[in-house]
Amino acid sequence: MGPEQAASDQYDVIFIDDVCSFLTPRLVRSLRELGREIVGVYDPADAPDAKRHLLECGITDVIETEAGPDEFLRAALSTKLIQAGAPQTVSSAPKSFRVGVLGPIGGVGATEVAIGLASSLAQDRATMLIDLDQAAPSVAQRLDLPLHPNLLTAVDAAHHSPGGITEAILVHESVDVVGGLANTAGHELPVVEVEGVLDEVGAAGYEMLVADLGVVPPDRLHLLRFHVLIAVGLANPVGVARLVRAVTDIASGADTPDTVAVVNRVAAGSRRRLEIRAEMAHLIPEAPVVLLPEDPRLERASWDGTHLVRGPFAKAVARVAALIDEAVE
Repeated sequence: MGPEQAASDQYDVIFIDDVCSFLTPRLVRSLRELGREIVGVYDPADAPDAKRHLLECGITDVIETEAGPDEFLRAALSTKLIQAGAPQTVSSAPKSFRVGVLGPIGGVGATEVAIGLASSLAQDRATMLIDLDQAAPSVAQRLDLPLHPNLLTAVDAAHHSPGGITEAILVHESVDVVGGLANTAGHELPVVEVEGVLDEVGAAGYEMLVADLGVVPPDRLHLLRFHVLIAVGLANPVGVARLVRAVTDIASGADTPDTVAVVNRVAAGSRRRLEIRAEMAHLIPEAPVVLLPEDPRLERASWDGTHLVRGPFAKAVARVAALIDEAVE
């Protein structure tokens, strides 16, 4: 069993030993919020450190490894009966409104859209920009921020030091940022670890959370429970076709969030814009469509590590932010 199975499988009581690799205070809290109970198992030969580790994680019911089957059963029954008579509590930590930005393939400008959107929202709401692209994270580099602290720092804080996520925040002039992984080679964070970070962002007082997701398989999108997804594609026949397919795949999943289709790098000219709008309206009539123009200022902003404050691209991204504001209200 891993952390995701511990949270999703159906059971009443789980036994976890002190050397469990994914045992954290956050996991214990999450399981109790789901109505599950935990009994800690420790080896007396390792005491007092083994027992102390269980208690520090919030497990108050413990049993020795040398106990017999009947004792294990009694511990499980006793734990569940005690908790059955206790009032059930649900976490009251505030939740951020979650916006995910993704592309059907890399290189379509999802990172630029995420930065522009987060910066626009941050003018009126407490907003966090987080880089969850685990294949090619680039938010920190794009904004000329250090590679540490980063997402791993945030994961450690969320699961081991509740309230300590501020240690992972990089402060930029336009928006607060949690940078992506410094090394992505062979490393993909479990969804349950990422979910813990997103919950901590809300608990830290951020009303809005904008995540650069990179390229995410549609069957994994629902696991992070975004309120709105921004799908970004390029303004050419292949790019539009891929964008339409991505929006359709998102709509076919379970618990489908609101989706906005963004066509990026649209060349000047009313005819081209009308063609793209007509095609998108025909193929995905249910999704709002926003066209983002080519803007030479973006290259300069990239070299300067800043976001665009004005110009056609910034104005178009502000329209996406307005759609998010409508969804929040």
